[in-house]
Amino acid sequence: MTSRSRRKVRGFTLVELLVVIAIIGVLVALLLPAIQAAREAARRNSCSNNLKQMGLAVQNHHDSKGFYPPGRNRTDQRSVSWAFMTLPYMEADTVFKAYVQTERVDDPVNAVAMRTPIETYACPSRRPAAADRDFDNNDQPPVVTAAASLGDYAACAGVNYMMGMIGSTAGADDGAKFDTRPESESAGAIYSFSKMKDRYVTDGLSNTIVIGDKNKPSNLEPANPELLHYEQGDTAFLPGDSPFTIFAETRNGLAASSNDNDRVKFGSEHPGIVQFVYLDGHVKALEVSIEAPVLNMLGAVGDGGVLPPEAL
Repeated sequence: MTSRSRRKVRGFTLVELLVVIAIIGVLVALLLPAIQAAREAARRNSCSNNLKQMGLAVQNHHDSKGFYPPGRNRTDQRSVSWAFMTLPYMEADTVFKAYVQTERVDDPVNAVAMRTPIETYACPSRRPAAADRDFDNNDQPPVVTAAASLGDYAACAGVNYMMGMIGSTAGADDGAKFDTRPESESAGAIYSFSKMKDRYVTDGLSNTIVIGDKNKPSNLEPANPELLHYEQGDTAFLPGDSPFTIFAETRNGLAASSNDNDRVKFGSEHPGIVQFVYLDGHVKALEVSIEAPVLNMLGAVGDGGVLPPEAL
């Protein structure tokens, strides 16, 4: 008998292989949540940085102009939003200067101004920056689809997202006849035609939210599919014609998840929390369970309410 034939052959049995596979599967199952949590923490931190940049831009606008950016300057298809007005303070001056005021926002001449993806306006937990939103068309089916820059944030208009429009004169598209100084007990820092100054914020800059994560309903089935982005409050972000897209209100609390179909609530893809930047520039995550009266106090510039420590 040769030495080769006497050599004992050793290998894995089927049972041993299955045990190894099972162990690997258990380890992956244990590690995957940790990996996902780490990734979400990184995305959440990036979102917080976005809000920090927006808060700084709002402050710089005030320093330059003497007031915080208006929520919007008109209500028609030639209007621009607070998000557009802050672009010069976010290293996007080229986009800002490309806007042709005499043409509709969805006109090709305004492609650079309205169809350039803005990285800061996209929450990484939801989606990357893109120009794939429909333009609003005066609440009718859009003329131009899947072309406008998106946004995942909203300015806090106050208790009611229509602040500045309440009691308005119908048909005034330039804002001249709208109430631009609503009661401070319910007004936010940025609303339709606002020109809020820091001295009007009697509650204190560190006690007042200005921009936060915006809810995007995920289960809507509109009667007219062409109006899906409109019904979600997720049309073009840089124009100012759709208040559902650029503002959020506080009176009904925060959306616990995207299953909430309220398009004017603050909400996020971050589990259990919604992030906000305050007028003094600090960013804080609020629990989705926060009570609406507390959120109302945070959103109003001068209600005089006493806030609990967890809200500051």
